[in-house]
Amino acid sequence: MSTIDYLLSGGGLVAILILMRERELTARRLRVSLMIATIIAVNFLHGVPTSGPDGVLVALGVAAGALCAAIGAATTRLEIDGDGRVVARATWATYLVTVLAFGGRMAFAFAATHGLGPSIGRFSASVGITSQAAWVAALVLMAVVDIALRALLLWARRSELRAAVCLAG
Repeated sequence: MSTIDYLLSGGGLVAILILMRERELTARRLRVSLMIATIIAVNFLHGVPTSGPDGVLVALGVAAGALCAAIGAATTRLEIDGDGRVVARATWATYLVTVLAFGGRMAFAFAATHGLGPSIGRFSASVGITSQAAWVAALVLMAVVDIALRALLLWARRSELRAAVCLAG
């Protein structure tokens, strides 16, 4: 990764953390999250190995992204404000899972390009991972699934909360 990539990634993390603070959950916010996930996939995903250990690594990346999304969505508080809008509030746990997932991906990318690449290559060979593309796909899909699934899970919770309020009111 280049210095620009690190700066953009760091700026992206700051933007994500700012956007996670209290906000109304609207259809526009859902679309923006899905567009961000799509942009990441289009720009950084250049193939997805699906066979053998490469496919297992990619599946683990997807599973890790789904787990992060589930934890992030479950630990986000949803409330209806005085105007009847559904408002999301990130908790410390939501921030923690986001920073750990993002930081973990960045730390791996940094380590891979700053001295640990040969060790990662030896490990990969020892477990049968045959291409660097598997690592890239696993990490990119982890981020994409986290962003998209978290948005969809929050949207589903939003719909359930609104329905419950309508039934109660």
